[in-house]
Amino acid sequence: MVKNFKVDKGFIIVTVLLCLIGLIMVYSSTMIIAKEEYGDSFLFLKKHLMWLGVGFLLFTIIALFKRPLYMNQKIVFFGVLLVIAALVAVFFTGKINNSYRWIRLAGLSVQPSEFAKIAVVLYLAAALGRKNCDIHNVKKLLIMLSPVFIIEILILKEPDIGNFVLILMMISILLFMAGMRIHYFLTASLFMAPMLYMVIKMNPEKLNRILAFLDPEAFSATYGFQAMQSIYAIGSGGLFGQGLGNSTQKLYFLPYAYSDFIFSVIGEEVGLLGALAILSLFFMFLYRGLSIAKLSGNKQAYFLVAGLTFLVVLQALINISVSLGLFPTKGIALPFISNGGSSLLANLIIAGIIVNVSRHRKMVFVDD
Repeated sequence: MVKNFKVDKGFIIVTVLLCLIGLIMVYSSTMIIAKEEYGDSFLFLKKHLMWLGVGFLLFTIIALFKRPLYMNQKIVFFGVLLVIAALVAVFFTGKINNSYRWIRLAGLSVQPSEFAKIAVVLYLAAALGRKNCDIHNVKKLLIMLSPVFIIEILILKEPDIGNFVLILMMISILLFMAGMRIHYFLTASLFMAPMLYMVIKMNPEKLNRILAFLDPEAFSATYGFQAMQSIYAIGSGGLFGQGLGNSTQKLYFLPYAYSDFIFSVIGEEVGLLGALAILSLFFMFLYRGLSIAKLSGNKQAYFLVAGLTFLVVLQALINISVSLGLFPTKGIALPFISNGGSSLLANLIIAGIIVNVSRHRKMVFVDD
């Protein structure tokens, strides 16, 4: 029996709901500060709406692709080269917050590392989807991963430890899905651990953040300040929250309340129930995404959709873990919800690709 598939409406609904929650929470977390500092309480909301409009335009265009251009190996490799060029360009645009992460274009700032994560998954899906791919041949594997290593080195140089670790996790997940044996991961870990240790030790700020994570109270006035204020915000929300717009921690107590720590404001304003609702939406995103991957009918598409789905959900879990004090501060946004144009665009591009794959699932043979 042949079963025909249509676009996954459940996945689209989850994505739209997350974006709508993002609109509400960006306004709620910025309205007072925007009014006091810029004289316009809607300033951040208007910028967020602009990025959201561009993002949904890209989402729609990609979702309606008649041919999956994102699976064309030449296009994918060109995208990787473009990302590498952008990651090099950030070093010529000046530092912002002691790091080289942004390119300024027409008065706007774009963060290439957000799109580098997509490029890595696209590239690995194309490489692992080949018939002659042999991940247990160390020489061939290292050659295959060389473009990814270049991206990782550039991101580490910025420095952006959060996205460096996230991409490392994505490489491990996709290689594990492709059937790599456990002892390869253990061997790689033995090599990577000393390198990461040296990188962190050579960067006092990153080292202090880890020490603050281990003992936040000892660093409560410096590197542990954000984590402590975040925990205070979530703790004060209780079961039902203080009510939308009624967060007090967002009023200059909690830095980046509208971006990296927006989940803390959610916990304070809508409580545990609201926070669990957000988590439920991300787990629904994971479930629908993996369902699309499983029924994609193509090895490359399977790796691509599964990889992109894990990429979004892992970012969400890391962001939430940081807000709860379960992970060192990383500067990773909450997908679809945090204020930040590059992150929003990147995640809507990801959603568009996944929806397009769901449209191309033409037929699957099932038991009568």
